Amino acid sequence: MNNIITKYLYGKNVVGFDEYVLSLGTFCSLDCEYCYLKYFKKTKNVLTYEIDNLVEAEIEKLFSSGKKFFYLNTGETTDSLLTLQHWKKLCKLSHIILNLTKKYNITCYLEIRTKTDNILKFPKLPIQSEHLKIVYSATITPQVIIDIFEKNTASFKQRLTALKYAMSLNFLISVNFEPIIFWPVLGIKQKDVLHSLHILINNYRQIIHQLNDVFDHQNFYKLTLSCLRLTKEQFKILLNKKSKLCFFEMFLCEDGKYRYSRPIRVTIYKEIINFVKSLYPKIENKIFLSFEFDYIWRACGLEIKNL
Repeated sequence: MNNIITKYLYGKNVVGFDEYVLSLGTFCSLDCEYCYLKYFKKTKNVLTYEIDNLVEAEIEKLFSSGKKFFYLNTGETTDSLLTLQHWKKLCKLSHIILNLTKKYNITCYLEIRTKTDNILKFPKLPIQSEHLKIVYSATITPQVIIDIFEKNTASFKQRLTALKYAMSLNFLISVNFEPIIFWPVLGIKQKDVLHSLHILINNYRQIIHQLNDVFDHQNFYKLTLSCLRLTKEQFKILLNKKSKLCFFEMFLCEDGKYRYSRPIRVTIYKEIINFVKSLYPKIENKIFLSFEFDYIWRACGLEIKNL
């Protein structure tokens, strides 16, 4: 097995957050059409890693480095709550991490990132302390996008119910608008693109209204936004398959990923961010862009900051 913890690699000139990936396992059976795991991982079997003394030693080595704050993301190589087995591994890791944070007097934020509602079905995670904070990180997506591109995941309503349940457990709360997918595509003329943008933004405005209790909650931690990005291999394969993901105005960026054009991304981000700020001005400093360049942050009026 490779190291269970790795430093997050954001890509050339992408704004990063000094974050670490903590791998509960490899691959994911949710099978979202855009997921990089479908194209990057050699195995198509969902595997979870054994949590043993070697893993504990690896975590201790990291925590003894002298830093006082660590942010660990458990949802990069698989959905954090994919199966009960994933949950059990997460619970075991949480106990190890808690003990080590106390030993080295550090703070660790552990992000549980999911597109499921499995938190409603699993036992409660009995850990939350001054040293270890659990961040329940829900990917929130319009139902039309779920129906087309995320077919094996929980519905929007199920995700919202699970998110509010996580709030009742006193977890920190993160809402992820990731990836924002340009859909529907009504045509290639300017008026068609503008109409499509209007529909997309309106879909997110409706979602934002339904997140009122979340954004106002004392444990709300962050809102992240990121438009769809595809590797060269993904883009080529999806283009050959005539996938609806391959919008005609996608370009190769400096980090080697395909994204929507800069004007389209900035328009989407600014419209959503400004709408959120108009309704919930207190969370202005809790809004982040994921996997974006500093000039996109500036164009959206956001200050670059760490988690």
